Formats: sequence, structure tokens, C-alpha cells
Amino acid sequence: MAMRSKGEGCVRKRKDGRWEGIFLTGEVKNGKKVRKSVLAKTRTECLEKLNKAKEESDEAQRILTRCAFLNTAEPTMQEWYDIWMESFCEAYNKEYTRLGYEANFRIYILPTLGKVKIKEISTVTCQQLLMNLYKDGRKEHRDTRGPGLSAKTIRDIKITLQTCMQKAVDEGIIPNNPVSKVQLPKEPKKEMKTLKPDEIGRFLQEAKDSEVYEFYLLELTTGLRLGEILALTWDDFDEEKKTLRVNKQVQRIKGELVISTPKTESSIRTIKLCDECVMNLILLRSRQTYINEKRLIFPSPKTHCERDPTSIVRKLHRMQKRAGLPEIRFHDLRHSFATLSLAQGQDIKTISHMLGHTDAGFTMNTYMHVTDNMQEKVADALGDLIKEKEKHPYSNVVSFTA
Repeated sequence: MAMRSKGEGCVRKRKDGRWEGIFLTGEVKNGKKVRKSVLAKTRTECLEKLNKAKEESDEAQRILTRCAFLNTAEPTMQEWYDIWMESFCEAYNKEYTRLGYEANFRIYILPTLGKVKIKEISTVTCQQLLMNLYKDGRKEHRDTRGPGLSAKTIRDIKITLQTCMQKAVDEGIIPNNPVSKVQLPKEPKKEMKTLKPDEIGRFLQEAKDSEVYEFYLLELTTGLRLGEILALTWDDFDEEKKTLRVNKQVQRIKGELVISTPKTESSIRTIKLCDECVMNLILLRSRQTYINEKRLIFPSPKTHCERDPTSIVRKLHRMQKRAGLPEIRFHDLRHSFATLSLAQGQDIKTISHMLGHTDAGFTMNTYMHVTDNMQEKVADALGDLIKEKEKHPYSNVVSFTA
């Protein structure tokens, strides 16, 4: 037997002519040190295999030493998901986000990858999983919506899996994230539906007739998310400064309506209100005969607690039908605020802040169709200015209006 330095293992030639390399892994089971061996046809090949196996074993021991929460250095997707969810998600993610992660793993990811070791999951594996779901992954409503999941749902599943695997990279369990280079199916571009300027009057008149004028006036002049406007309290309203503080939202979690903090810091903001909004909110407060302990501005008329967002959507569609307007989502009223503001020449950064977007670039990309029209107006105005100056080269008057 050829001896090597302490801890490097040893090699020997067996009676069958093959070479065997043996080393201690550093593990102890049932009071005994664990050994592993490799076999090869030649001594050189045996040494190469032994060194590689020893390196992998040492790395596994380093992982187990560093990551005390692991029972094995090579966890399966199911094992790593359980650790990730318990040790990381519960501490740092909101309940609504965790429930989304749990659903994506339980329904779409674990049935296919649950028993696979995460170090064996490749980009191709993840690509095939997502494309199979895109083509034939829908569990319900297949007759009306087709067999495959939407591109948006596939994107959400990818984000979930990528977030989980990235934590394994951060902890040194795998060298890189196999999900990061996965290509998503192209999402069909949907035309943005908004209220046109000539439709706003009819819509607000119907809102008056339906006794929800203040609610929709505030929405059309601020672009708040549905959960945000439902969570507003009178303490958030400052009539002297004409401002509204947005710092919470109504969400349905496990079948219950709860008020929670927003997901991102940019969603927490203070926005200015127009005089019409301020006046109507003051009148609304004076008319409220009962103000619940949460002091909600728009409580449920029956329970005086949080309104159910789905009931708002149903009533909105009935209002649109009565007003003879095309049916749009509540979120499209938020789009209406943004497009009308941009069309009126408001700057993109201010609108981005009012909407609670993380950065103005996202706002710009979302409403590119409006900003394109604005650019066209600027270009035309500049062209008209140049033509005017060419006709009257010595005129000192400069007029440039976009």
C-alpha cells in the first residue's frame, strides 16, 4: 500500500489488478470514522479520483460546519426548500409573499424537482420545468383558459425558484444559480385600458349616483392601489397640509382580510391632494355617523371594518355597465391617473413617486406609449420653432411650447 501524507488517504493495488484509493471523510457514524474509496485501472487514475473525491468530501464538511441547519451537504430540493422556508423566509418575508412561495413550490416545483439534489439541478432542468408548465401546467379551468399557465405565472414561478436557489449559492452549497439564465416565454403585450378624458365625467357621475364619489375621485387623482386606498384611515389625512400618508394595505391572507405594511419602501409615501379631494374628504368625514376603532376612511358599510377588494371590483363593473362605459379593471384606474397626468405634462419622477414605484425607469417603461406621444409633441414643437426662426432670422422672440 502506497502511503501518503496524513489526511490525504492512501492507494493500494488489489488482487484483481485494480487500484483502490481510501480516505477518511471526517464524519463519524455510530461511533466509527467514515471511510470512502475509489477504484481505477491505473495508479495515476486512482490518485486523480482520490484527490477529487477528497476535495468534494472536504467541501461537504465545510458546508456542514458553516451551515449548522443542514443535515447533509447535498440536500434535495425538498430538503433545501424546507430549510429555506423555515430559516430564511419566515424571518424576512411578509406572510403574503411566503404564501405565494409555498403555493408555487407545492403545486409546480416540488412534484418534479422535490427528490433531485440541488447540486444536480441545471439550467436545462429549470428551463424544461418552466416550459412544460407553460404548455401543460394548469391545474384548474383548463376548459376556459387552456392547458398551459400564463407567461406571468411562469415568471412568478421562476422568481420563486431563483430566490430559493440564490440562497443556496449565498451559503456556498452550490457554486451558481441555475435559474438565473433561464429564458422566459414572451408575454403577449396587452393593450393598456384606461378611461378616456371624455369618459371621466360619465364615470364620476355614476360614482355620485352610486354614493361612492369620494372613493373614485381620490383614486383618479392619486392612482392608489386598491389595497392602499382601502387601508386609509382618517389619521393618514392632513387637511391643513392637503396630504395623504400611504403606509399600509388591505390583503386577503388565508381567507381573512388583514391590514399589513407595503412590500417595498417606495410604497410608503406621502402624496399631495387636489383641493376638490380635500373638500370632499372633509365632507365625507362630517357625514360618517360611525367611525370604527381603526378609523378607516372607506370602511365596509355593513361591518364597519375593512372592505373586501373583490366586492369593490364587482360594484365597479356594475357601475361601468350602467354608465355605458367599457369594462376595465380597478388597476386600470391607476393607469388612467398616470396616463392623464403624463398627457397633461406632469414630470415622470413626480408621477412615479405618487404611484409608489421603485424607480422612475419602471414608470417610464410602463407608460411608454404616453411618453412617446409627448416626445412627438416636443419634436414637432421644436421643428415649428426652427421653421419660424428660419423665416424670421432676426427675431428676438423665442416661443417654445411642447
